[in-house]
Amino acid sequence: MPMFEPTFAGHQLAPGCASLVDAPIIISDSDYEGVLIAAETLSADFARVTGDAPNLIISEPGIRTKYGIIAGSLEKSSVIHSLVSSGKLDPSSIRGKWESYITTLVEMPWEGCEKAVVICGSDKRGTIFGIYSLSEQIGVSPWYWWADVPIKKSSTIYAYNVETHAGPPSVKYRGIFVNDEAPALSGWVHEKYGPKYNAEFYKCIFELLLRLKANFLWPAMWFGFPHPGNNFFMDDPLNQELADRYGIVVSTSHHEPMQRAMNEWFDKPYHMPEKSWSWVKNKQLITEYFREGAERAKAFESYVTVGMRGDGDREMDVENPEEVLREVLDTQREIIREAYGKEDGVPQLVALYKEVQEYYENGLEIPQDVTLLFADDNFGTIRRLPTGEERKRKGGAGIYYHLEYVGEPRSYKWLNSNSLAKVWQQLDLAHRRGANRIWVFNVGDIKPLEIPISFVMGLAWNADALPRGQLPTFFKAFSEQTFGGGIADQCVDMLLRYDKLIAMRKHEHIEPETFSIINYREADTILERWQSLLHDAETLYTRISTAMQPSFFQLVLHPIKAATIYVHLQITRARNQLYALQRRTSANHYFDLAISLFKQDFHLSQEYHSLLDGKWNHIMQQPHLGYRDTWHAPSRDMISGLCLVQAGQDSNPLVGNIGVVVEGHEGVRPGLCNEESDRTHPSRRDLVPGITVPVVEPYGPKMFFELYSRSSRVVKWSLRSPVEWLHVEPAEGVMDPKVPEHDVRISVSVEWAKVPEAFDDEVLVVLESDLGDYENVHVPVINRRVTDSFIGHVESDRHVSIPATRFTDAAPGAVINPHLGREESGAVYVSLQDTIDEATCTLRYPFYTFTSAPKATFSFYFALTLDTDPSSALSYNFSLEGRPAESHRLVQSPRKAGELPPDWSASVMDCAWTRRHEADMSETGNHVLTISLRDGNIALEKIVVDLGGVRESYLGPPESYYLKA
Repeated sequence: MPMFEPTFAGHQLAPGCASLVDAPIIISDSDYEGVLIAAETLSADFARVTGDAPNLIISEPGIRTKYGIIAGSLEKSSVIHSLVSSGKLDPSSIRGKWESYITTLVEMPWEGCEKAVVICGSDKRGTIFGIYSLSEQIGVSPWYWWADVPIKKSSTIYAYNVETHAGPPSVKYRGIFVNDEAPALSGWVHEKYGPKYNAEFYKCIFELLLRLKANFLWPAMWFGFPHPGNNFFMDDPLNQELADRYGIVVSTSHHEPMQRAMNEWFDKPYHMPEKSWSWVKNKQLITEYFREGAERAKAFESYVTVGMRGDGDREMDVENPEEVLREVLDTQREIIREAYGKEDGVPQLVALYKEVQEYYENGLEIPQDVTLLFADDNFGTIRRLPTGEERKRKGGAGIYYHLEYVGEPRSYKWLNSNSLAKVWQQLDLAHRRGANRIWVFNVGDIKPLEIPISFVMGLAWNADALPRGQLPTFFKAFSEQTFGGGIADQCVDMLLRYDKLIAMRKHEHIEPETFSIINYREADTILERWQSLLHDAETLYTRISTAMQPSFFQLVLHPIKAATIYVHLQITRARNQLYALQRRTSANHYFDLAISLFKQDFHLSQEYHSLLDGKWNHIMQQPHLGYRDTWHAPSRDMISGLCLVQAGQDSNPLVGNIGVVVEGHEGVRPGLCNEESDRTHPSRRDLVPGITVPVVEPYGPKMFFELYSRSSRVVKWSLRSPVEWLHVEPAEGVMDPKVPEHDVRISVSVEWAKVPEAFDDEVLVVLESDLGDYENVHVPVINRRVTDSFIGHVESDRHVSIPATRFTDAAPGAVINPHLGREESGAVYVSLQDTIDEATCTLRYPFYTFTSAPKATFSFYFALTLDTDPSSALSYNFSLEGRPAESHRLVQSPRKAGELPPDWSASVMDCAWTRRHEADMSETGNHVLTISLRDGNIALEKIVVDLGGVRESYLGPPESYYLKA
């Protein structure tokens, strides 16, 4: 199934269609070379589908054939001109438009041909995109080579009797930045293509981009092995020429001005100790360096990056950087005038990246014809979008957006960790607010990001092709195109679940302490979701054809399995550390399990590298374990902090053979004891909190506690409840320390109909063993009820947790996106109209409390977004029971214009803003919270009312009980 375009070809017979099997491809010799290259690829694609010889390519019509394929540009193709002049083709709908094409079936295009499908492009790339659209529609995925997508063989290919129109694209220049490419991509390139990123490698990139309807490239440029790093312009003299022949617009990255790879500076004659990359110290030589870049690029289609940053992609080390940058820009504009005849003789951009945005906000003037390339925060949240006046600029505006990153607060390079729901929300905002001249995406090693690259390039081509926010529609189209219809629905489900799980936190940002082991079953629940997803992926893998398995492994199974192993390892490390602290014998099981998972992580990458006889060796080479407190990636994987308990040694008789741990408490002085002061059998005094479960109440979740061995001996144990209405399950068992995972989780349940009315007391559950252990587990029980008419969320455990999507009543303008954000239920935001007018929606949340709290804390969890308009800060209002509304900024004011807010470093890794406010909740009973979202860039995920009982966790308490009518 083709994505983001109308259908004009396929494999099903239809009225008036024309067979394209063995149909000659007619291309005019006078057309662009890129069109000829695309035609040759199309011919080979027909052979890939039919299994026969490639379709014949001829330069002029005249061959006798029943059906044919005509492709050409309106600008240069003599064949197209002939059809237009004869009245058989009307190109008026695309004439003068950017990168557009039409397709139609023409009767008798020349004598001796009954019908021909005509692909007519408004310009060079419009024609190329039309040709590659035909390739895609006959069954050749844009990623067929990269992702080893199996091509379904067919002996029937038809062009349909429909006229289609495509383009102009939503974004004028659309492309990728091959960056942070070591060690994975570089290792692969060096093995497959040699020591340099040469033209043979870039052919693969150029073809992929054009198949994805992209046209723009920032080439690989990393400094490093082999010294001096990658240099598109010098590594292979054919690189730039070949890009132009194919139809790719070459630019240079945000810190590489004037069509020069930064690594060129580190080669002679420029790089000398006394000649640093400093405009102040080395102006003359740098000016000549810029001039050479402009002169070298003149013959090729380019988009020149202007401006300058400091050495090593850092801020310039000068006293007045804004003044220096003004002088640099003036010099560069003069060089461009000399090379191209006028200052705007070639498209130019200035990347407002990091500190350069600060200079711009402080008044740095950029010529009106230069594109303002705004940036995200390196983690997928756009920092700035054009204002009303900026949208009038001749050069327009664009976005530099990261799908991977190396830098603070922590890099992410390994697997795809981009929630497409978040990516879509941000790019949709950019499109509707006028940042549509350039979209360039930092894609790192490329291969791990096949799905997000497809997604963003599709949006850049046609931002309105899919229903807004309907992520399943994209995954369905992608899965059908890649795997066929047979397993598409199952793949959609898995890809959606993966997308939701990675929305919580990027892989490399997850540490053992990230998810709570002791509160709300948080770590357990997250791991169960990953393991369930992996089970489904592995099950499906065993059922699909051998031919499809490599593609499914790369695109679906591997990322799921790698992420599951990673999360399982980090949670296991946390268990090992906590359980060892408690002196659980089972700590040793988790020690062994952590080592096993660590090995599985590596073995999985080896499996990837051995796939298809080593086709993708090195691609999963990126180390990802052992970051420590820095953004710098580890040089090789490492885990630390594992603990062992002396399993052959019994605990001090004072504490006995069986330990008890309750939800929400790691224990009082866990693993330690004092024979003089500790009172055990049963525990008393200050030890009681460690054996007291959270309150059990009608509207709360089921509570539990755990029994664990701290002995070398087999123990028979039993539990006894003193009341008939409180049950513990299981109530007896045998604990053998030699059995892995021998700890026992005991669930606590209550038959509320039998509990005395208004009961509020502790029930002591008795634990006994055949070795003399005796303990009382304290179970607080409160029997209470809300009023009959109430509908909404109800307090338990001294808090109320409300998913933002659970608002009541009509809320005009409110949109629920179940795929956005960290919560399983999704997020709610204001509907973005096609205008940029201020958007607002008001949401109401009823809830019921039993606890009087004069200083309750309201925590609002929002998706991480930033103020994109310096004159209009994102804000929200909230009020309780008709009290005066409080208005608050969502994003803290930065210390100075253009900087990120002060609390960004922690929040960006959490993937959320958490905003806390105090309110008087002394009165109990029914309440209504009202929240107004005042911008389309605000997405609310969750509300938590803390009445003194919220415990520490990553996601906050799960949803409270919702009482229906």
